[in-house]
Formats: sequence, structure tokens, C-alpha cells
Amino acid sequence: MIKKIFYIFFILYFKRIKKNIPFLDLNFRRLDFTNYKQIRSFVFKDNFIYFKNKYVQGFEFLNYSRNLGGKIGINISKSSIFQWFIINNNKINYPWVDDLTSKRLINIIYNYEYINSSSTPYERQMLNKIIFYHIERVIFENKNKKIADVTSSDLKAYTLSLFLLNKMDERKKTEIESRLVHQVDIFGMHRSYNILEHAKFINDLYEIKNIFLFFKSFTSKKFDQTVVKMTSSLNEYFHSDGSIPLFNGSNNIYTENIKNSLNKDVYLKSRNYPSNLNGIAYYKDKGRTLFFDVVQPNKDVISSNLNSGTLSFEFSGDGEKIISNCGASESFGKNPEYLRYSAAHSTIILQNTNISEINEKKSYIKFPQSVSFNSNSTEDEVIFESSHNGYLKKFKTIVKRKISINKNKNVINGEDTIISLKNIRDRIIYDIRFHLSDGFSFNFTNNKKNLILKSKFKKMWLFKCDSEIVVEDSILVDKNYTLPTNQIVIKGVLSTNKIEKKWSLEKI
Repeated sequence: MIKKIFYIFFILYFKRIKKNIPFLDLNFRRLDFTNYKQIRSFVFKDNFIYFKNKYVQGFEFLNYSRNLGGKIGINISKSSIFQWFIINNNKINYPWVDDLTSKRLINIIYNYEYINSSSTPYERQMLNKIIFYHIERVIFENKNKKIADVTSSDLKAYTLSLFLLNKMDERKKTEIESRLVHQVDIFGMHRSYNILEHAKFINDLYEIKNIFLFFKSFTSKKFDQTVVKMTSSLNEYFHSDGSIPLFNGSNNIYTENIKNSLNKDVYLKSRNYPSNLNGIAYYKDKGRTLFFDVVQPNKDVISSNLNSGTLSFEFSGDGEKIISNCGASESFGKNPEYLRYSAAHSTIILQNTNISEINEKKSYIKFPQSVSFNSNSTEDEVIFESSHNGYLKKFKTIVKRKISINKNKNVINGEDTIISLKNIRDRIIYDIRFHLSDGFSFNFTNNKKNLILKSKFKKMWLFKCDSEIVVEDSILVDKNYTLPTNQIVIKGVLSTNKIEKKWSLEKI
């Protein structure tokens, strides 16, 4: 109803908008996160403007057109924008949802000079009209969105719109900064707990800061402190092979771009992950890196990419990744739902049931209401301990995981515990999965409890367990490629009120 009222008002008001503001030199892009390979697969097709994916409806194809260059790129840009506007300008919902309006506005303005390099006066006037149409809708949407639904793209477009209309003031400036800070936890991590989204958010912060500077305004110390804190945190989230961990939809398509942007603007010192804090906990030393998913899920839009991988972990050592999650695809901006399932993560699973119940259109339907985490450090080891109650309602069980990292030897020890809060009557099957990175071969020892792993770089690791293990097929999805791999699985039936399974991974 509110949208319908706005739409009637907007049509009447839009006719009075002054459309003589220049858009030259307004490209503030710092890092380019455009997936050119995906866009190339459709941009030369007829009527691609009807496709319902973020590369089209967010106008990311304009970045590809500019990169293409020449008349062909300009014609693709202009004809597609004008065709899109004719089709969609009178619509109320899709594609005027989420942050698509903001992304379209940003991509048009950032590519404005290129698009208009051979425009007629009528085409330039038409493009300006489309820009101002988007500006007014961006301002309206940002005023009416819940703070948890506002993205950094929204705030970037909102900031630019206010300056272009000469409507920026101290109150709006404070509002923008407070909404940005809301998306960051106290450790300096983006609340999506997706390392790629974290990097994109930092990039948007820099672009917003550059917009303020361009219009001779300045951000606060709190804004700058947030940038430094987030950049310092990002610096910790790389495996020993240089890749980022595959949690909550992350992939490594842009990792080199991200790494090249670090350590240039500020000095970044090493940080320790605090105890009793939810998120992606980590341990790092000279040769090893371990990441541990202890995120407390929620239903906020900012968390819409969170996976059902509570207590999953990834481990790398001696310059190569060993234990992984199955990863994520960025194919047309849609990650297959099965890659979000618990079974696609190196974690503990009951009855092949997801820890969190995922809905394609929402972040979660159900999720653990309590995820606890604690870490301790001694002279010889660092200990991570975490638990969740995601299986409490359905199976009356609590799941715990303890990981000990030996500081003096190249070994990690694990202890996974399943505690039943009722008498065991039903047959509850558990699977503890350890997805291997690609390129590993393996051999069992005679007792089926030990597994010798050999990497593609000829390095050897020994996985041990206090019970028999099996090896099953798995996949690794990264950089939009799917590679076959294997997973180590500890299987069993919950026959007592408490089951403990001990395992270890050691370099040999």
C-alpha cells in the first residue's frame, strides 16, 4: 500500500525535477567486482534485458560494455538502458527491490561519460531523466527501509544522491554513518560473515569516503576507525595458500584483487580473535591457519547468505589447504541451495538434517538459538570450544566441538560430542564430515581408523580417529569451477546419551 501511494506521488512529483545537474567525473570505483565471464555469456543475446539476474537488473553489464569499448559497447549500454526503462519504469515491485535500484544508479553514473561519449542531445536528456528517476527512488527507499535491510550499495547511492540534489546535511551524514556501522560487529567483521562481502563492504566504505571528499565534505573519526578495523580484520582471513575461507557463500574469484588492495593505505597489525565472540574464529601461525564457524544466525537481510554450517572448520598448512567446505558458485548471482546445506560443510550432522532450516527466499526458517564459543591459550596449545542447540527441538540434542592446535607440533586434535537430553529410543544417525581440498589421494591403514593423505604437492598428512572412518565423494566449488574431491566421514548411531568422537590431523 505504501509503495502504491509513493508511486502516485512520484509520477506527479517527477515532472518537476530539475534535470540539469552534470554527471561528469563521478566515477569513484576503487575495486572492480564485476564478473565479466558471466556477463559475456549473455550480453550479446537479444532481449537479455528481460533476464532476472543481478548482472542485468543491477546494470553490472555496463561495466562490461565499457571494458569492451568502441561503438559496440556504447550501443549495448544505451539501447539496453532505454529498453529497460520503457519496460520497468511503471513497476512497483521487482526490479525495484532489495538494493537493485541503488546498484543501477551507481553503475549508470560511474559509466556516464563513456555512455554519453557519442550521444545525441535527446539521448543525453533521456539518460539524465532515468538517472533522476533512480535518485528519487533511492532516497525514498532509504527513508523507508529497516536499518537491517539497508546495504552498503544503498548507502553509497543514497550519499551520492543527496550530494547531487544538494540535500546533504549533518543529520543525514550521521544517519549514513550509523547505518554503515550497524553492519559491522565489534570485532570489525561484516555481519554477513562472508569474507568476500566483507571485502566489498570495505570497498564501498572507501568509495563513500571519496564521494564526501569530492563534494568537499568529510567523514567522522568513527567512520575512519571502522575502515581501519575492518581492513585489519580482513587481513587475517586468508589461508596459508592465499585463498579466503569458503563460509557463507564466499568464493575466490576476486581474491587477488582484494589482496592487492590491502596494506597500502594503513598499517595493519596482526589481531587475535577474542573469546566469547560469535563469528568466524581463527588461529594463525607461520605455517598454519584454522577457521571455525561460530556465527550466531539471525533473520536479518544482511545475513541472507548465511549457510547451515555451524561448527564447520577449514584448515591449511605448509602453503596448501587441506580441510575445506564445499564452497559456493557465483553463477548468475545464485548459489545452489545444496551448497548451503550442513552436509556441504566440515561439521557434525544428525539424520542428514540441516542444522539451520534454509528457505530460498529467506535467510532461515529455523536456526540455532544459542551458539556459544570460548577459546583458551596455554604454553603448548590453543583450544577452541563451541556448541549449538540447532538440533534441540527436533532431536533433543546438543552438539559440541573442541579443536586443539598444538603450538609445537604440526598437529590439530578434535573432539566432537553429541549429548542427548532424553532417553535414546529412536535410531539417530550421525555423520561427522571433513571435506578435503582438491588434489588429495589417500590410503587406509589396516585398522580403517587411520588415513594417509597425499596432496598434489606431494606433502603427507595423517588423519586419525578413535573409530572406523570411510571416504566418500565430494566436490569443491570455487571461482565458478566445480572440482571432484573426497570427504572423510565418521559415521555412527547415537546409542547412549553422550557420544564422543576424537580425531586428529598431523603432518608426517
